[in-house]
Amino acid sequence: MSEPVVSLERVSKRYGNVEAVRGVSWTLEPGAVVGLVGPNGAGKSTTLKMLIGLVRPSSGAVRVMGLDPQRQGRAVRERTGFVPESDALYGWMTVDDALAFSRRMHTSWDKAAAERCLDLFRLPRRRRVSGFSMGMKRQLALTLAVASRPRLLLLDEPTTGLDPERRREFLQVILREVIERGCTVIFSSHQLHEVERLAERVVIMREGRMIREGSVDALKEESREIRVVFQLDPPEDLATWPGVASVSGEGRRRVLQVRGDVDVVLARLQVLKPFAVDVVERNLEEIYFATQGRPPSLEAGRAEEGRDAP
Repeated sequence: MSEPVVSLERVSKRYGNVEAVRGVSWTLEPGAVVGLVGPNGAGKSTTLKMLIGLVRPSSGAVRVMGLDPQRQGRAVRERTGFVPESDALYGWMTVDDALAFSRRMHTSWDKAAAERCLDLFRLPRRRRVSGFSMGMKRQLALTLAVASRPRLLLLDEPTTGLDPERRREFLQVILREVIERGCTVIFSSHQLHEVERLAERVVIMREGRMIREGSVDALKEESREIRVVFQLDPPEDLATWPGVASVSGEGRRRVLQVRGDVDVVLARLQVLKPFAVDVVERNLEEIYFATQGRPPSLEAGRAEEGRDAP
């Protein structure tokens, strides 16, 4: 089997009395596109920074492509593209300056990829970065990351500050990288519809823990809902049936939250000859809210940056 791109073993990170990441263990195989979702302060940014070596874990072991980001940080960063949530570009540089600077740091620099991104984003090459909008800075940061031909691409809220058209172009670049090179991508986002569209796998974080992880299809299959109207009074033991996580409703109407094989539950319901049965598949947003337990703030911005690293 191929070596995991990312391996976390009981990793924690504390900032004083605040535990931003709590005992996380996770393994990621090459070529995956993973969406990292959760409310502000869930630990997403801290996790990404530990992978690139910008933050030292308080305990546990972090490996990226078999390397320790703290002891072998330069080797990790040569193989990893990183687009942070906050602006990490030098404002006095022009686009051409930034390209030349990054090119000297990466032996695998891909000039053609850089040119494709610049043409797509229509960035003014001789204009100083300090005069760029937030969206333009994110586009340039992605261009620099992509042109380094990374094996791993880490994106922290990558579409923040982008209008719908620029956001679509941004995602096109990421998809092309995955398709053409087999690059592994981990991106955090509050835009759940983007995660559902782009990611093959999803990790849901809350209060520093990874509380749920799996493929998008598997999460949907595990979170389906059955709406049923009985001809007679519903069975009193409905909530104890195998595969039924919870039951709500009144009268002869019931809504069953199903975890596992929905067909098993349906077969048992059919024996009771209900008046109507409907299976509803949840989208990622509904799964997210059900997993979180309460609707968190999904406002994009830099609040998490401050909460992850107080």
